[in-house]
Amino acid sequence: MGSIRSSLHRRNFINNQMDDMPMDTIGLVSPINAFLHGNFSNDDSDYPEKPLRSNTKLIIFSLVMLAFVSALSGYLIGQADYNPSKFTEPEDPEQPLAPSASWLHVFQKAAVCTDAPHCSGIGRAILSINGSAVDAAIAAMFCNGLLNQQSMGIGGGFFMTVYIKEEEKAYSVIAREKAPAAAKRDMFGGSSYEASKGSLSIGVPGEVRGMWEAHKRWGRLPWEKLIKPTLEFCKYGFTISKAMYDGIMSAKYIKNDPTLRRMYWDSSKNAYYRPGTLVTPSPALCRTLTRIAKKGGDEMYNGSLAADLADDLNKTGSIITAEDLKLYQPKITEPLVVPLGNGDILYTPPPPSSGAILANILNILSGYNFTPENIQGTENKILTYHRIIEAFKFAYAARTRLGDMDFLDLEGFISNLTSPEYGVELMKRIDDLKTSNDSSHYGATTYTKPDHGTAHISVISEDGDAVSVTSSINFYFGSGVTATNTGILLNNVMDDFSSPGFTNYFNLEPSPANFIEPHKRPMSTMCPSIIIDRNGNAKMVIGAAGGTKIASAVALVTMRKLWFGQTIKESVDEARIHHQIFPMHVEYEYGIIQDIIKGLRAKGHGMVRYRGRGSVVCALYRNKTGIYANADFRKGGDVSGID
Repeated sequence: MGSIRSSLHRRNFINNQMDDMPMDTIGLVSPINAFLHGNFSNDDSDYPEKPLRSNTKLIIFSLVMLAFVSALSGYLIGQADYNPSKFTEPEDPEQPLAPSASWLHVFQKAAVCTDAPHCSGIGRAILSINGSAVDAAIAAMFCNGLLNQQSMGIGGGFFMTVYIKEEEKAYSVIAREKAPAAAKRDMFGGSSYEASKGSLSIGVPGEVRGMWEAHKRWGRLPWEKLIKPTLEFCKYGFTISKAMYDGIMSAKYIKNDPTLRRMYWDSSKNAYYRPGTLVTPSPALCRTLTRIAKKGGDEMYNGSLAADLADDLNKTGSIITAEDLKLYQPKITEPLVVPLGNGDILYTPPPPSSGAILANILNILSGYNFTPENIQGTENKILTYHRIIEAFKFAYAARTRLGDMDFLDLEGFISNLTSPEYGVELMKRIDDLKTSNDSSHYGATTYTKPDHGTAHISVISEDGDAVSVTSSINFYFGSGVTATNTGILLNNVMDDFSSPGFTNYFNLEPSPANFIEPHKRPMSTMCPSIIIDRNGNAKMVIGAAGGTKIASAVALVTMRKLWFGQTIKESVDEARIHHQIFPMHVEYEYGIIQDIIKGLRAKGHGMVRYRGRGSVVCALYRNKTGIYANADFRKGGDVSGID
């Protein structure tokens, strides 16, 4: 009975706050679904201008099903929406929760995991016509930038880790947004609102040029072919998911933007459209995507589209110029290379990503030689969680010293931070009996601003290549500004910089390492990662959405799979803990049992349960028997693959 009750609590508590549409509903809501699961050839007819034209009955049937299912799903999901006046948060459970409803997928040849099931299908379709892992990732990114535009899109930026099996070599693509040339350290003058909303909060987007450079280096299919599946949504529309609806409800200021208002505001009801509602992207955005498809990624930076975007930006009051767009270049560089033991190697991007923080966490904890026994029994689990939390605190304290390596001399610091020897040194400083609530004990004397929402995609292709990419526009719906003529929803990444004069709640000064400078990239907690085994095979492809909780979530899922012997689904499902040094308490997810919470409090940890998703992981794990894959139930993504 306890298991049933726990399962119901998981469904009612988490789903009522920020879960997504049911999987069986998502699969039916667009005619593109039939197109994606059809046969593909290698010629231009793969994505005809009017797909399915030869099968009128199928189109009619799909559209009828679309209307029916959209209405039904919108109604059903609407009944489950969180209502503070009707919903009471449950107490922390006494027993572990039952498994979530997400699928543990197994594929033999290839897999694509995204936050939106349609986008996983598009990635799979690209792989099925001999597209590379990078091709699949790019196609899924364009899709996700539309279906999850509250979190990512062509007005934002990304970090990508690429592994090429034939070379047995990994690369990092840093396409994080940059500060414009006219940006100044004190440009916000104490106004946190201007840093987070409106025209001054916009950084120079890196998404499209980053994808373009990655495609030029590792793509196999024509660029246009990667965007055409997403353009189908311009014809048929797409349904608002629960994840998008939650983003809308968290960013109600979007109704002040004419484009977003037209797309998501139901004027007849004076309310936002509900989940399951069919909406169509703005014609301006669809024209922009078509131009990028036909002319290439540089069109947004030094073509006629760049001129249109610069004009749009100028009209909003942004300080980004045509020259800023022209000068923007992504950075393709060596990733951090971190031995994890047992012959495994972690590849993760250097700063301004938080790959070094992930590496530091795993290095600190590897000295304990964790086994499945370390999470068996309440006392063992309390001690193990305590050690993990302490590792989080040391690592997130180090994050306050990080920033864009093009502007800071961090080579020595990063080399030390990611070394196994330094991990052992920090491990020896962990007291198994108690914690410290003094941030300076962990090395934090300044603070770095937390960052916000994102989306993640993981890919393994049949040839053994792998891609892990995390993309963001920062806040839900970024700056809340859509460029009028181009339809591009623009980021608010300037809020991720630290600014002088902004002390935090603990009266700590902001980190100078992350101060604004022209053309500088702000610090990020994104850390898309790939783990390679001793034979040079992609063993694990992982990353997460979730702002500051990304690095801790990726670390938890990684250690649960590699050290604690859980399945990849169990690793993703299990309730999470998080500590980012500021504020000085543990944030934990519903699902941590009461005895564990009491035990951690006894060691001096403040324990605060967070609401909502927290973090959302997409993870692929490969061994000799197949590719095991799970999309986090917390957002409603899915995995598509090839057997």
